[in-house]
Amino acid sequence: MGPIFLIVLLLIVVYIYYLFFFGGNRNRFKNQTTSHEENGETVYRYDRVGRGPLQEIVDERIKTVYELIEVPAQDKPNNQLFGTRKPLGNNQYGEYEWVTYGEFVTMRKHFGSGLVHLGAKTGDPIAIWAPNRLEWVLASHSCYPYNLYNVSLYDTLGRESSTFILKQIEAQFLVCDKTKIPAVFKLKKECASLKYIICMDENVIDQYKEKAESVGLNLYTVQEILQIGEETFSEEKLNFPTPEDICMIMYTSGTYGNPKGAILTHKNYIAGTVNPINTNIVPNENDILISYLPLAHIYEKMMESWIFYGHGKIGFFTGNVRNITSDMNILKPTVFPVVPRILSRIYDNVMDKISNSPFHIRQLFRFCYWAKSRDLKRGRNFSLWDILIFNKIKSMVGENIRLMVTTSAPISTTHHNFARVCLCPLLPQSYGMTETAGAGTCQRKGKVSLGNVGSPSTDIEIKLVDVPEMEYFASKGEGEVWFRGPCVFQGYYKNQEETDKVLTQDGWLKSGDIGRINLNGTFSIIDRKKNILKLQQGEYVAPEYLESVFNKCPSIAQTYVYGSSFESNLVAIIVPDFEALGYDQQNKEALRKVIADPKIKKQIEKEMLEISKIEKLKGFEYIKEFHLEHEMFSVENGLLSDTYKLKRITAKTYYQKTLTKLYDNFKKKSDSPNKKDK
Repeated sequence: MGPIFLIVLLLIVVYIYYLFFFGGNRNRFKNQTTSHEENGETVYRYDRVGRGPLQEIVDERIKTVYELIEVPAQDKPNNQLFGTRKPLGNNQYGEYEWVTYGEFVTMRKHFGSGLVHLGAKTGDPIAIWAPNRLEWVLASHSCYPYNLYNVSLYDTLGRESSTFILKQIEAQFLVCDKTKIPAVFKLKKECASLKYIICMDENVIDQYKEKAESVGLNLYTVQEILQIGEETFSEEKLNFPTPEDICMIMYTSGTYGNPKGAILTHKNYIAGTVNPINTNIVPNENDILISYLPLAHIYEKMMESWIFYGHGKIGFFTGNVRNITSDMNILKPTVFPVVPRILSRIYDNVMDKISNSPFHIRQLFRFCYWAKSRDLKRGRNFSLWDILIFNKIKSMVGENIRLMVTTSAPISTTHHNFARVCLCPLLPQSYGMTETAGAGTCQRKGKVSLGNVGSPSTDIEIKLVDVPEMEYFASKGEGEVWFRGPCVFQGYYKNQEETDKVLTQDGWLKSGDIGRINLNGTFSIIDRKKNILKLQQGEYVAPEYLESVFNKCPSIAQTYVYGSSFESNLVAIIVPDFEALGYDQQNKEALRKVIADPKIKKQIEKEMLEISKIEKLKGFEYIKEFHLEHEMFSVENGLLSDTYKLKRITAKTYYQKTLTKLYDNFKKKSDSPNKKDK
């Protein structure tokens, strides 16, 4: 232990020297938000905008999504743009093969020309249903030279939602991969308008053409449309959009009922691209993004738009998130967008390895972690800690990563700090909605801190509105977050009733999220308005918040909290973290035995009670009865939306008998003369 002691002592001396001679930027967290009064309410803006006009564009030459790629292609036609790994068989893939900016704009003109030749007219929708790949973005961006718009379907959408969307938009054209073709045949009866399937994969014509014709569909491949378009292309066909034209309809994930189609104009979308640029992190042509989060989600679209501004490139993953490490090793990305679930997995893996390491390694990690955390709070990054230990951890996501961004859901301060210390110091949080083209708030370079989602983007303004039933009041700096600005959508497609629920006549969009304005002008999302339960005695409960609390338990992977206005307490469905408990999650039969083990239930019950006390939950927020489930909530079994949010109505229906039984069990215990209150 002698040499190790000397090394640690030396580190402490060096660090103290560093603290004295290299001061951090102590003013970097000064107030980032300005405010003014409007009709008796406080309206917040980013401090540099003040009372001036909100920002609508990043580049004077780019006012439509058509120009978003066209302008970079004129500037740097030979820069690589989109990369794909070709399959070699046996789940093996080759190196990335690239299409340049110049090649891509030619391809999209030809593909769009092919669509027009088949009958697509100005203002028609082109539906896309597939995982991320070159043909996806080709179909999407081919719309714009001809003033068409695209409608994206989540890759994992079930038949019911897919049918609803295709019927509602009266789609004639659907671009999809070959795995969707059988499903399209089945839903054709309900989608009378559908005429053309354009398959992204080759060698499908012989297999499916006869069946397609029998159900009234014309089947083409992407390559065939490109060839038709090239042969029939003429400049006269081009019909460029204006900022006021529709560029896309993005369907929300639909946690309640049918999905809703958010209408975004070119102006809305381009204003939305201001948000990632607002991070003050300038994209450049050396930037490489790995595309793996769904392109049907506004978050991924905005990250790719950020790359376009810098003339950088985008490599698509090979289709399986489990193989993404292999893709990243080949691609060597500099930009890695993440969602909280992914960071949580990385955190668990690293901390598990550290806890099983020798004593001196654990102590070294703890010291370096503490020291770097302190540095980051002061706006510094002492590279010695990276050299000693963190570069090895960073190799898990790639040594070239200079920017990680997280959105989609709030990230815990523990996971956020861990990722900044161990993976990438530049990890800003942002907050936005499909209905704002992804805009809202963002943390800026040099101002990234924990526990908030940053200050308003320069293209939007925010106000907080009272929610008295939840005891949130704007006068106290808390309330429902409302947005207004050029990025706010036009409404839900063919759904005026839902539009009127969220859009006011003076242009404000109700988010449904509860926010808090912090002393430094940043915002924190602290609750959700829509999912509020009212118990029998009149207490209001926020189940999503409680689920986030109980999911902190070491032995819990997922939680569904349920309550009823006819009951006085809460019950829950809980999926244990079988891996943390030491069980193989693939062995379903063994897992059924695990959830029946009273010791496991007792352990989880103890953890829930402890976290309830730590988080200072009120008595009526405690879970009185719960059921252990061996199967994870997932998109595949219909319990999660495509943005991995719990579909509460579906879950209630799915577990109705179990929930009823839980309440019956609780009542039996309550009626028992030997029952003791916990």
